[in-house]
Amino acid sequence: MSAADNILLGVAGKPVLHSRSPLMFREIFRNSGLNGAYVRCAVKNAADAVRLFNELGFNGMNITAPFKESVIPFLNKVSGDARSIGAVNTIINSGGLLTGYNTDHYGVTEPLERRAGHLAGRKCLVMGAGGAGIAAAYGLKQKGAEVIILNKFEEQGKSAASRTGSDFKKLELLPDEIGGADIIINTIPYEIGELDISGIRSNALFFDAGYKKSHYKDTVQKAGAAFINGEEWLIHQGIHACRYFLGFLPDREILSSVFERSVLKKSIIALTGFMASGKSSTGRMLADKLGYEFADTDEIIEQKESMSISGIFKNYGEEKFREIESDVLLSFKGKSNIVISCGGGAVLKEKNREFLTEETLPFWLYTSMEETLKRGNDGTRPLLINMESPEQLTQLFEMRKHLYASLYGTLILSEDSPEQIMELINEEIHLSL
Repeated sequence: MSAADNILLGVAGKPVLHSRSPLMFREIFRNSGLNGAYVRCAVKNAADAVRLFNELGFNGMNITAPFKESVIPFLNKVSGDARSIGAVNTIINSGGLLTGYNTDHYGVTEPLERRAGHLAGRKCLVMGAGGAGIAAAYGLKQKGAEVIILNKFEEQGKSAASRTGSDFKKLELLPDEIGGADIIINTIPYEIGELDISGIRSNALFFDAGYKKSHYKDTVQKAGAAFINGEEWLIHQGIHACRYFLGFLPDREILSSVFERSVLKKSIIALTGFMASGKSSTGRMLADKLGYEFADTDEIIEQKESMSISGIFKNYGEEKFREIESDVLLSFKGKSNIVISCGGGAVLKEKNREFLTEETLPFWLYTSMEETLKRGNDGTRPLLINMESPEQLTQLFEMRKHLYASLYGTLILSEDSPEQIMELINEEIHLSL
C-alpha cells in the first residue's frame, strides 16, 4: 500500500466502544506515513459485521467478542491457527476472498517470552475455556509448554483441552494446582468474581487477559510474583493484525504508548454520517435518555439565518454554508452534557474533524445508498435535489466515507428505528466506559 491509499480498518464487537485498537492503529498510521483510519463497529451480529466489511470496502477488520466463532461461516478461507483455535479475530480481503486469521495466541506467548525466555517445558495453568482460553492454550502448546486448562464446566473444559492438546481439571482445583505452576493465564471475565490464587509461587508469572480491571494484581505482587496486564495481550495481537492488514510488524513501543496516556472522558456526543442516516431523530431520543441537551446544527443554522438550508445553498452557495456550519459546530467547544446532530458535510473541514475527534465521542450513523435514497427524497436536501442520477449520490458518499472514518469513532448501522439505534448507542456508552 502507498501513502496515497485511503486504508479503512476496524473492529467489530458488542460492546466495542471500550476498544483501544483504534488508538493503536492511529499511532501506526501516524508513524508509517500511511493514510488510514480505523473505526469501531457496534453491530448486533457477525452477519452485520461482514455486511459492513463488504459494503464499505474495509481492507481489514478485527473481530472481538462475541463474534469470533460466529463469523467463521461468512468467510471464504480460514487459516490453520484460526481453525485449530475455532475462532477468528482478524479478517482481510485477499483477492476478493474474505480470509480469517487468529492473532490472539501471539498476544499470549510474546509477552511471556519477553519475560521468561523460552516456554518449552514450562508448567502453565489456563483459567477459563472460552475463546481466549483456547487461544492461550494453543499458543503455549505450540511453544512446547505443559498446559492444564481449568474450567467450571467440565464438558466445555474437556473440549478445549482436546482441541489444543492440553490437560483438563475442574476450576475448583485451582488452589491445589497453582503452587506448581510457572505461568498462570486468567481468561475468566472480571464480572465472574475473584478466585483463590494465594498459593502462587514467588517466581511465577501471572497474566490477566482483562485490561480494564483485575482482581489479582495486588495478590500477585504481594506474593513476589510478576503480573502482566491484559494490555500486553492487546498490543501483541495488534502487532500481528497489522502484519496481515498492512504487511509489516510495527514497533511495540508505538502501540504501548497509547496505554500510557489517560483516556479523556468526553461528555459531548456527536452523531455524524451521510444525509438521511437518522442523526436528528436518534439524537433527540439519546439526549432525552441521557438527560443531555440536544443540538441539531442544521436547525441552528436555519434559525440563525432565518432561511432554510436549501435557501442558503441557493442564495449563497455551499462554501458560505460550510463557513456558517463550522461556526455553529465549533461554538460547542468547552461545553458538556450535550448530543450534537451534525450535518452530513460537517466533516469536510479539517477544523471540524479535529474538534469532533479530540473533544467529542463521535458515532458514525450509516445506511445503505438504497435506504438513503428512500429516506432522502423529501425535497429538503439541496445536494440530493441537484443530482442527476443515484450514481452521483454514491460518488458523493465515497468522497466522504474516509472523512467519517477519520474521526476514529464508532460506526452504527442505522437502518432500524431511531429508538432501536438510540438504545444501541446508549448500551455501548454504559457497557464500555
